[in-house]
Amino acid sequence: MDSNRGKLAGLAGEPMRSLFWITLLLSTLSASAVRADECEAKAVEIAGQIGLDAGARGRDNSIALGARTDEEDAYGAYLLCKGPLGMTLHYLSPPSPGPKWYDFVGRSGAILTGIKPASIVLEARNCIENARLRNGAFRSPGSALRILCSMSKMDTRAELSLAAR
Repeated sequence: MDSNRGKLAGLAGEPMRSLFWITLLLSTLSASAVRADECEAKAVEIAGQIGLDAGARGRDNSIALGARTDEEDAYGAYLLCKGPLGMTLHYLSPPSPGPKWYDFVGRSGAILTGIKPASIVLEARNCIENARLRNGAFRSPGSALRILCSMSKMDTRAELSLAAR
């Protein structure tokens, strides 16, 4: 009789284990959906405040933030929803980036990170200068931002990625 009781207890435990795994799977999927919605909302927020258009999410899990007209097509960025640094803004500068481009990086980066635009501009300039001096890539050790820069070997363009810590 005791062996039958053990079998019955084991059978009753199976549905509970299945329910646990189903609940865990659903919570993981819903968390991914929340993160996806959060990324799209952040893209719309950045685009709206800077005067850009937020595109559709691409296969690479990024959202293009581009100019609304051809005349305004000086700068743009991509919001990587799930990059190696977390939600990340990725920029490609024009050749020899000037003050207006750094201002664009500072304003858009401030929306993502909550850090003052002037601080982001300073970090971006330092990062790009260090990448230029190293003839390659540089990852800033700063504590407020995660920022990674590289310089093109072909021209004077810089690639910059930034995310909040």
